[in-house]
Amino acid sequence: MSKFVHLPEETIERVTDYITAGAYRLRSRHGFRIPAIVAGDWAEQGYSILKTNALARQYGVQRKTMWSTIKGCIDAGFIREIGRTEDGRAMYVPCLERGDEWHAAKTERANEAA
Repeated sequence: MSKFVHLPEETIERVTDYITAGAYRLRSRHGFRIPAIVAGDWAEQGYSILKTNALARQYGVQRKTMWSTIKGCIDAGFIREIGRTEDGRAMYVPCLERGDEWHAAKTERANEAA
């Protein structure tokens, strides 16, 4: 979490909820990893560049598998593309709203149980 220390406390809580929501909603073998990677890069430089070759090598899968995982995160609304770099690589940012939705649902369930 050291990547997030310069962010306001409220944003850190939103990022934490976002990463947790990703772990619950993105149930593929590697899908839960992508929101955390994107959030970390976003906190440091304002966007994330996901290199499928490097990620595939790191997690021991094929590049196509990693691209499918990233596409699943996009389709689920956990990350979105904001543009391209000069060399054509996609730049992604986290959709923290997914964490807000997860937190609201969690709070509602807790209130119903009480």
